[in-house]
Amino acid sequence: MSQAYEYCIQPLFCVRCEDVGLDCNCTIYGTSEETVIYNTILHMLEYHAVKPDEMTTCMKLKMLENIRVRHSPPPQSQLAYNRHF
Repeated sequence: MSQAYEYCIQPLFCVRCEDVGLDCNCTIYGTSEETVIYNTILHMLEYHAVKPDEMTTCMKLKMLENIRVRHSPPPQSQLAYNRHF
């Protein structure tokens, strides 16, 4: 299943679980900061048994401070992208 050109060139946001203070090498991705925060909370609950109300203020701040934007290199043009698929 191919994805739209516009979807593939949009930035991805991510945060590493290790940067939040846990001994884990997982990186959580999303298409917005809100999605990354939501996915990180789910990851912490499912894999580390940390409930949202148990998260410390320090963990919440580290999560917000360490969200990064990752841009994937876009194809040279939309036509080149379409020819790829």
